[in-house]
Amino acid sequence: MLRWIRDVDARLHARIESSMARRGILYPWWIPTVCVVGQLVAVLVALAQRDALWTPTPLVATVLLVAISPVIHLLLGGWLPWWLDGLGTLLAAVLLMATPVTSGIDLAPAILALLSAEAVARDGVLPGGLTAIVSAVVIVVTTATVGLADPGVYLLEVTLGAVVGAMLWWQMRALAAERQARARAWDQATTAERERIAREIHDLVAHSLSVSLLQVTGARHALRDVTDAPDVAEAARAAAEVDAALADAESVGRQAMADIRRTVSTMAQGPSERVALPVAADIGALVAQVSAAGLPVEYDEQGDPAALSAATGLGLYRIAQESLANVAKHGAGGPVLVRLAVTRSGSRLQVRNPLPAGRPRGDGAGSGLAGMHARAGQLGAAFTAGPDGEDWVVDVRLGAAPRGRAFELPCGRTVGSLGQARTA
Repeated sequence: MLRWIRDVDARLHARIESSMARRGILYPWWIPTVCVVGQLVAVLVALAQRDALWTPTPLVATVLLVAISPVIHLLLGGWLPWWLDGLGTLLAAVLLMATPVTSGIDLAPAILALLSAEAVARDGVLPGGLTAIVSAVVIVVTTATVGLADPGVYLLEVTLGAVVGAMLWWQMRALAAERQARARAWDQATTAERERIAREIHDLVAHSLSVSLLQVTGARHALRDVTDAPDVAEAARAAAEVDAALADAESVGRQAMADIRRTVSTMAQGPSERVALPVAADIGALVAQVSAAGLPVEYDEQGDPAALSAATGLGLYRIAQESLANVAKHGAGGPVLVRLAVTRSGSRLQVRNPLPAGRPRGDGAGSGLAGMHARAGQLGAAFTAGPDGEDWVVDVRLGAAPRGRAFELPCGRTVGSLGQARTA
């Protein structure tokens, strides 16, 4: 029996809040319940003051007049216009006040105070204010015609009811604004996380494909050596090179698939495996991997990359990774120079490679360069990418210039602290 009562109570609460939510009212279930119960209690006490409760009279119908609107709103899920909603309660108060009590404070005008509070809290200041004014007019007219005692007290009750309703109304508006702000913040955070994951996947795919293509190119060249080998021993050596290049390409592809699965799994709910992300100290291993794939790369490291934070190190690593992938796709195949300098005043990453003869690089409108620009912006770093004589240079500086102050880069462009390029 107790469990059944709890289930009915829970369903009733859910129905009340669902009905209010459809109307855009954000109060918890107990606020309208308290208001309705207060009005019914005031009616019952007012009937008892008039000896109409124990000896039923036509005034008992005022209970039904007060209950009509709550039943339609909270139980049936319908909504009446604000001017029609309080009409039954207003009529009940008029009927009760038409039969004044002989002594004591009459509870019938308290119904009007609760009605004003409910109207303001539910429908807003203007409809609720009009309801309070009509309630005050009813009190004044009843005082003049019937002789209601202490009308000032009853007018004060109506005024206090309207004030309480206004407080609840403004509180509800503040709650709605807060929820909207949280929803916008959630959408922005979700969009930023999706963009971050998209950049991670782009960098992983671009790097793995570039290294794999270098390995496949080396295997293709080795196959030519197999066909042109003068003897069996030379052919066997060339075949071993082909097998090693293809094995390396397979290994890089499998590792890329594992990294992509791990990155995508971060969007799923629940705990996921924690794997250390690369940092600036891993740029040397990245260069070694690309160099082993067949792209000649020189690496110059100054200072201690481990002194950089994990976020800064990851950003520089991804920029270097994307730069080397771009070299593999668009470069002339010449030697690439990667420089990383970490000092007390700041750090700098530079990737330089020769431009293809007769086919200069574009203006940097590709998604890879846009991703590098975004990463540099997140780090608060200065970023530039463009031709410098016969070379293409990607340059990233952190802490080398105060925020908002421009500096000159060797490629002939002036770049601000967030990497917005302008022609010098």
